[in-house]
Amino acid sequence: MNLFILESALGDALLTTGIIDKLKDEPSVVIATPRSAGLFEDLPNLQQLITLVKKPWKREYFEAWKEIKGKPWNHIIDFRRTGFSRILKANYKFQRNYANKESTPIHKVLQISKSLGSREPLNPTLWISNERLARVQKLLQGRPTFAVAPMASWIGKQWPFENFSALLKIFCEAYPDAQVAVFAAPHERKFVEPLLDLIPKDQFFNTFGWDLLDIGAVIKSSRLFIGNDSGLMHVSAAVKTPTIALFGPSDEGAYGPWSHQFPSPHRVIRGEPFWGNVPQEPSDTRCYMTSLPVPPVWDVVREMWEKQKS
Repeated sequence: MNLFILESALGDALLTTGIIDKLKDEPSVVIATPRSAGLFEDLPNLQQLITLVKKPWKREYFEAWKEIKGKPWNHIIDFRRTGFSRILKANYKFQRNYANKESTPIHKVLQISKSLGSREPLNPTLWISNERLARVQKLLQGRPTFAVAPMASWIGKQWPFENFSALLKIFCEAYPDAQVAVFAAPHERKFVEPLLDLIPKDQFFNTFGWDLLDIGAVIKSSRLFIGNDSGLMHVSAAVKTPTIALFGPSDEGAYGPWSHQFPSPHRVIRGEPFWGNVPQEPSDTRCYMTSLPVPPVWDVVREMWEKQKS
């Protein structure tokens, strides 16, 4: 049996799923956070999914320990540098060493693959059951769907809502037969409401309140996805939906939408050139995406939408 201890953020956890997919034929226990745990509900041979919900005095780790101690482990893959991987016995152990940084930055998928000793890229994966996918596709009714994720974990790398609004207005007028699925967490809905009001009711596909894998199934079934540098952008790339990623203060060379295909089916659009990562401090409420106007983004959306029609 294998134990996987994953990073807290959705995108970071997803980028590590290649090693889990490689070992998916063996029984697995996954330790994740509430932001990423939903990724693993359809993982083949999943024995247990442990969610680390923050509690006083870090009691969540003690509770997780009770679930995993004394079990025979084949692989322990620890991306959080917990004490578990130092104490537990296993045939193979890996603990992420954040001190070893590449002198020349490379994509995070390649960094992870190299650190795990893999000669081939460990491509991120999202496991979606056939039953789940069929249920979601039935709800989509075969209409071409444009998947849109306007939120980001930090406002600095979030394309302004007025730009998303202008883009969707143009899109809906150009493609009245299409529907638009806008994704946001329940606490984010108040921010995207003005955006939703601009979408004709007969073109809006409502996913609010859906769980993460159902949203993944919508994205997988969509013709095209657009979003900021975010966890859902990595979900889109993992399910191989053509992805438009909007970048500003982060490095697309390290965090862009991953693909093992060449040429990649995904596109990165940015305004100003990348000059170096900006520290993502919550106290910094500036938007670093204002230099990216709507017209060039619309040109890429139209080009990729038309390409998927053929």
